[in-house]
Amino acid sequence: MKALTGVCVTVLAVVVGASVLSAQTPAPSLSKELVATYQRAAKEILDMAEAMPAEKYGFKPTPEISTFGDQLVHLAGVMQRFVDSAKGTKAQEAHHGAMTKPEIIALLRKSFQSVEDMVAPLTDAQLLEPVKFPFGDRTVTRATFWQGPMYQIRNHYGQLVVYLRMNGIVPPATVRR
Repeated sequence: MKALTGVCVTVLAVVVGASVLSAQTPAPSLSKELVATYQRAAKEILDMAEAMPAEKYGFKPTPEISTFGDQLVHLAGVMQRFVDSAKGTKAQEAHHGAMTKPEIIALLRKSFQSVEDMVAPLTDAQLLEPVKFPFGDRTVTRATFWQGPMYQIRNHYGQLVVYLRMNGIVPPATVRR
């Protein structure tokens, strides 16, 4: 009987402990998950930007496509267009001319932060509201709207992996794995 009582007390302690822990676990949030996804993607792009030597920012795998640096500037511009669209402001001027590696990295950091600043305060209910998509004539949820820059980040990440590998550099995200 004493052994059975001890088992019951142990089981009760485990159940109560588990319910206390689960009560302390914050509820999932679309906004928090979206921000966390942006932060991971931003880190991967910024790590790639840091890994490529400054003298290779002008590298092109073929003459017909953009340089490594131009790809990063383009990506920052796309993210800024989404931010401007969400704010209802006119898109800022695209960056023209040669930029240095530190200038490009600063531009990327600023554009990633701008997206995060727009998404972080949104509630799940706001993410489900309809908004105009900035490209084309269609309405989508705000959550889908903010997937647009994420799609671009991932698209360019895949392209930039090739630029790094062609220069003998293993992408930092691969190194971490």
